[in-house]
Amino acid sequence: MKRILAVLISISLVFLLSLSAFAIDLPEPTSDFFVNDFADVISEENENEMMKIGADLYSQTTAQVVVVTVDSLEGYDVNEYALELGREWGVGNDETNNGVVLLLSVSDRQVTIQVGYGLEGCLTDAGTGRILDDYAVPYLSNDDFSTGLFEAYKAIAGDVCTEYGVELNPDYQISYSDYDYYDEFNLSDSDPVSKVMFVVTTIALILFIIFIHKLAGGNSDNSNHGGGTYSGGGRSYRGTTFYGGFSGGSRGGFSGGGFRGGGGGFRGGGGSFGGGGSSRGF
Repeated sequence: MKRILAVLISISLVFLLSLSAFAIDLPEPTSDFFVNDFADVISEENENEMMKIGADLYSQTTAQVVVVTVDSLEGYDVNEYALELGREWGVGNDETNNGVVLLLSVSDRQVTIQVGYGLEGCLTDAGTGRILDDYAVPYLSNDDFSTGLFEAYKAIAGDVCTEYGVELNPDYQISYSDYDYYDEFNLSDSDPVSKVMFVVTTIALILFIIFIHKLAGGNSDNSNHGGGTYSGGGRSYRGTTFYGGFSGGSRGGFSGGGFRGGGGGFRGGGGSFGGGGSSRGF
């Protein structure tokens, strides 16, 4: 019995280490949602224009183009980071999966466009690469991050408008009262992958506690270990998805949109991402 428990706990510890290694600690979206300038590199003028474009595009098509800046990727791949953002924030509509994430990491000097399933036809890998090469990189390489992101954002929005056959309204006025704001994370509303990860992690922790209890108590295999209840504020893993060697290059998408709340801003619609898009260093 002890040998079986030792094998189980070894498997559990490997799983927990893998979970920690591949979990990305993501920021929460701002109430603006379409522009999330965590690195503080976008000018107020460009931010306001991108917000107006994003809100107008969303009101006409339900598509969501979200720009994010971070100081660092903390060692993660830029594509994986952007994909996880799109999935966890639920960028795009949950039926049409028409979300786009434009991510810039300042210190890593990396930029990427990741596209939801529903827009991969109009924003192909080649097309997003062209947008980065023609509109973003020439400015980003000169540290003009604000202009580079703004030009790329307009190009992305333009392609989405063409796909839907709409035109943006230059006089569009944002009304925040028409939208909901992300509140706090709620596991019951989260994507299925998060739920599975939470359950498996809980089981692994219980097995670990049982193993430690047996080592400390030295009881026989046939003894009754009682009805003790194990509780605790264990660590939670936010929207965890496995990549790299675990995914084997899979393009299986998972839905985000695990936040709900009321009043005062924009939020994601639960869109899915499969890995289409492009990235560049500069």
